[in-house]
Amino acid sequence: MAIKTEEKAPAAAPPKGVAEPPKGRRYVGTKETVGFIMFAASLDVRVERNNEWIDRILFVDRGLQALFTPIRGIWDMVNDIFMAAIIEKTRTRWGKFKPYLVLYPLYGLPMMMLLYALPYVFSNAPGTGTLMSKALAWVVMEMFNEFTDTIASIAKRGMRANLTPDPEERLSLLTKAKLLNIGTNLPKLIFPIFRDVISRSAKYTAIEANTKMRGLFMAFGVGTLAISGAMGLYFAIVGKERVFDPLGVEHDRAPTIKESLVALKNNRPMFMLMISQILGNISIQSMLGTYTDSVLNFANFGTVSGIPGSPIGYLGYAYIGKLRQRFSTKTLWIVSENISKPVYVMIYFFGMIRTKTYIRGNNRMYMQLVPMLIAFVFEDMALMSLYALKKVLPDEIENEIIDYGEWRNGFRSEAMVGTLKGIAPKIAGMVGNTINSLLMKLIGFQGGQEYLNQSVKTTDWIFAMATILPTLTGLISLIPKFFYNINQKDREQMYTDLAARRAAALASRGDGASPDTAQ
Repeated sequence: MAIKTEEKAPAAAPPKGVAEPPKGRRYVGTKETVGFIMFAASLDVRVERNNEWIDRILFVDRGLQALFTPIRGIWDMVNDIFMAAIIEKTRTRWGKFKPYLVLYPLYGLPMMMLLYALPYVFSNAPGTGTLMSKALAWVVMEMFNEFTDTIASIAKRGMRANLTPDPEERLSLLTKAKLLNIGTNLPKLIFPIFRDVISRSAKYTAIEANTKMRGLFMAFGVGTLAISGAMGLYFAIVGKERVFDPLGVEHDRAPTIKESLVALKNNRPMFMLMISQILGNISIQSMLGTYTDSVLNFANFGTVSGIPGSPIGYLGYAYIGKLRQRFSTKTLWIVSENISKPVYVMIYFFGMIRTKTYIRGNNRMYMQLVPMLIAFVFEDMALMSLYALKKVLPDEIENEIIDYGEWRNGFRSEAMVGTLKGIAPKIAGMVGNTINSLLMKLIGFQGGQEYLNQSVKTTDWIFAMATILPTLTGLISLIPKFFYNINQKDREQMYTDLAARRAAALASRGDGASPDTAQ
């Protein structure tokens, strides 16, 4: 099959007697819509292993984290390409992606659950002689999880993109999923309450507090993984793939790796997204969670500071459709990603003000909980003004990019193209995470039992890495966004052309297939 190059592929007119799919038609029924909402909510339900779990509970030294991060990154990239090639060529009566999602609770979730048991196997006290063996066990288990996560993420992206050929219905589904997931993050809200009760209690020693925290992570981590798996499995069973690959329909084959690589070259929006992610990942990563946990010792910080802005966030779902009609993807992407950055700069200078009150030998404002909560209320209100858009837009951009690839190249390659798009950001992320771990080691960050007893110099740097440093270094990721080339006119033309082409491909096959039928 000839690969299209720079010129846009012309629209293929439907054969005589074949009607173009009606615009505004709804393909996804109630049961499947409910399943998609549960599917989207499944990740919100989880209480993930965070930096505190690694630094304090498991206690993997930051130097060892910096050592193993490149190994994990290289494995992740090789694994991504290998699995994408396999999934891309998958053809079953249930679809390309569905089988992998149905089986994920069997091959993916058990090892993630076992990771929470690792602190029970190894002591978290420094100097025990088990630090390297513990770190090795951790990295091996994480590498297996990255393998299964790759399969699941490719399958999730493919199912989401192929659920309906109607872009308006797809946007509606994404909006419903984000809006109606109220309450699914309840475990994430409850967990910090228990965490703060344990960690801030004066009756526990450092060892006793860490022991109780270990049990808390175990209970919430394993429990929420089980709930998340059940929610995702329901959608995997009831969901259908409705967007057919014209290459597969007309020629009964999948795109080759070479064709997928050329598709990457021809997909400028994907290239711009990829560069933006690379530049964002090599910047200093935000240590906001480490600041609120290890400096303020208040894991509920984000929940409390977010209360005033919450109503603003949910009101935003009412005007997502109007924003998409009026503004280009590029404009909405730039604004939603950067609206709170100026506030972070102001918060940094506010936090560095000296006060008369000393906390652990430090008299900076950022050590005081109440003033910083008030300061972050303003940041959260700025963020929540476009919260709904920020929740929906990333998924919609990915779907738009996949459709653009079909428009330009004449075939869909969700798995391989999506994976190739993600490899460069993973390389940058590997570099960025290694730099972050080395910086944390350099500033004297302490893990394990000393997690809450950082020096004044260390807390100064943690606060800077939570506010101004990620903001300033992240500005470079703005540049590629300005070159994202799907405007409103092109977007409308793209979906008109795709609808005609898909109808023509199905008609040429002459087997009575319809967009309602899964592959």
